[in-house]
Amino acid sequence: MPGQQFEYDERGSTFYYFLASFYAFVLLPLTYYFWPREKEQERNSDVKRCRCEPCIQKEAARRSKEPYKNLKRKIIKGHLLVGWVGLICIIYKAVNIEIEGAEYDPYAILNLDSSATLAEIKKQYRKLSMEHHPDRGGDSKVFVAIAKAYQALTDEDTRRNYEEYGNPDGPGALRFGIALPSWLISKEYAIWVLGIYALLFMIVLPVVVGSWWFRSIKYSADCVLLDTRQMYKYMLHKTPNLVPKRLLTILSGSYEFFKVCNSEIIERPSDDVEVPNLIKLLPNLGETKKERPFCFPYSVKARALIYAQLKRIPLPPKTLRQDANYIAKKSILLIQEMIKVHAHLVNLALMGRISRMPTLESLDNTMKLGPMFIQAMMESKHPLMQLPHFSDEIIRSIVTKKRNVRNCADLAALPDVERRNLLKALSDRQYQDVLSVLGNMPNIDMNVQFVVRDDDDKDTITAGALVTCVVKLCRTPLLDVPTNHGKRATLQQWKSAELSSAVSVATDSEGASNPEKDSNGYSSVQDNGSLVDGKEATAKRKVWEKVKKKKKKYVPKCANNNKRKPAMKKPLPKTVEPAKIVPEKQQDEADLDVEGSGNDSDDSMNKPDNAKDSGDGSEDEEYLLNDPDLKKERAILETKSNVTHPVHCPYFCDEKYEWWWIFVCDRKRRLLVAPPIHVTSLVNEEEIEIKFPAPIKPGQYVYQVCLRSDSYVDFCQFKDVKFKVHEACEILTHPQWDFSEEKTDEEQLDESEFTEYEDEEESS
Repeated sequence: MPGQQFEYDERGSTFYYFLASFYAFVLLPLTYYFWPREKEQERNSDVKRCRCEPCIQKEAARRSKEPYKNLKRKIIKGHLLVGWVGLICIIYKAVNIEIEGAEYDPYAILNLDSSATLAEIKKQYRKLSMEHHPDRGGDSKVFVAIAKAYQALTDEDTRRNYEEYGNPDGPGALRFGIALPSWLISKEYAIWVLGIYALLFMIVLPVVVGSWWFRSIKYSADCVLLDTRQMYKYMLHKTPNLVPKRLLTILSGSYEFFKVCNSEIIERPSDDVEVPNLIKLLPNLGETKKERPFCFPYSVKARALIYAQLKRIPLPPKTLRQDANYIAKKSILLIQEMIKVHAHLVNLALMGRISRMPTLESLDNTMKLGPMFIQAMMESKHPLMQLPHFSDEIIRSIVTKKRNVRNCADLAALPDVERRNLLKALSDRQYQDVLSVLGNMPNIDMNVQFVVRDDDDKDTITAGALVTCVVKLCRTPLLDVPTNHGKRATLQQWKSAELSSAVSVATDSEGASNPEKDSNGYSSVQDNGSLVDGKEATAKRKVWEKVKKKKKKYVPKCANNNKRKPAMKKPLPKTVEPAKIVPEKQQDEADLDVEGSGNDSDDSMNKPDNAKDSGDGSEDEEYLLNDPDLKKERAILETKSNVTHPVHCPYFCDEKYEWWWIFVCDRKRRLLVAPPIHVTSLVNEEEIEIKFPAPIKPGQYVYQVCLRSDSYVDFCQFKDVKFKVHEACEILTHPQWDFSEEKTDEEQLDESEFTEYEDEEESS
């Protein structure tokens, strides 16, 4: 029986294939991840960007870093191209290398065609044997190969072995090739090979893994130092009610700003001169306090730079400005961690593990810090300071007793002519920058509904049930700019736009004045929590229109959600939707459409049962594919990009996108009901689900759904949702599952005999 042989690659024919495969396996992902790409925001750098002086300075600072970026890109491209050239060389070498151990062909050895006859074979053999005979100076190896080939073609046994095994000698040893060169196991290089293995697996690998491990255990999952998180927990528990000034002090004590804990912090000799001069410009900074860690020099410097960022104080560009940019960028991440710590402490307090619970006001103040850093504004500043070219003098001229423009939404809701008259101190170019920024700002339409998932009656909330707050967000521009983004409008275009706006204002009714706005800048919140959009509320609604709209809006929902007749007597669904001005005819048609869709949904709900009876499974599959709950579960698994709409933030060092915080609270009890959720994927529409347990006691409750922007000041919405908690239904006991009274074997035997007797009578 033939044996087995393991052979290393002597000539490297198979080793080059292995090397090329491994090389390509490493090079392809490296090229995909590290190949420099031109970002969309860089290609459209002039789009949606105002030309105010801070924006120009920020753009110049960004472009000043581009030479280093271009050099870095060229170096990366050069290394990757060298890698691909090396791969091409390896593939070329592997393809063109001489392959040994080819298939044995006796006809090729005798220089004959495969269709040669026996006479031709003998004739050719005599000729070649005379030429290559060793006695006549021929090659002995060639002579042996000729004799072996002649025997394979003439001898019956040898020919049979050749036809069956491809070798005239019969079956040979089974060979396994190893795609590694033989010098790896040779005695000359054995010490070097073992040394390299020992260096890689016994020194380099443990050092790399150990250093990574000891660095990673210092950070949380959100890349925040655990010492910083622990300090936040202590301070929030020590002082449950925190004001923004105290929160900024706590933020300045973060260990991310300490060089001992963070190697990215740079301490310069010039800090001994520049930091004290900066502190003189900041009264009531608290640099003399003795509380740790706020008395340490790193915390005092960080606190001074934080207030310099919020007060827009000019700093030396090469020293303190770089430090302030780093602190502002890092503070956004730390504020998010502070919000999570607040929610964690609330859960601990509800479980009775800590004595004091952080107040809801502390959470609101913490969420205000993010927009303050992004827009570089103190809390006392007017929200209109977010707009370009605005100053305190312009704001004082706008905010009067007659025209109380309190925020950006109020300014955007004004007619063009009136808005241009208010901002007559600005030039046409500056006014266009203001409109461009207003057009980039968000206007959020928020609809809220409380439901109970996995229940027959989703609108009935029982005590202790798991309630799902379904929030639907729709994002539209705060102002429709009459020109394309990134293009300068001429004076004639603005005049034509103002003229058309004036005509539309003149044709409005006498009551088409601006609606009453709340302090949040979007709209007036009604008693039932419905929100009036700024654009849709240009006309003052009549009282009877409002009542009629409410009645018609809720009736189809009850008919759609409750299929049985008794369910029609249940309370109205816990839904808060924005009130819109809709003509009565259109409203009736919309109600009919909703009712029709509800009947269709009822029919579609009955289709799976009919399909089961008929044995056809296609209807079941279609029903499962169209099930809204299953669609939501599938949508959760989809990854969404965090790149949404860019934020106008000329005093912030980095690009920022619109993100939002949303949570549910009880303002009456000052209690956080559901932890805040960070919404980072709102582009046009987004649906968020917030789960929380219902109150244990039955009764009427009012919860508030809060939406806050983490980028713009005073961009928030609050929806009050009234709902009723019913008593929990008793669990019914089914008799067929009651095994309390077990029957004896004799009783079971008697019953079985009796049933058999009845079956015989029925059959007869």
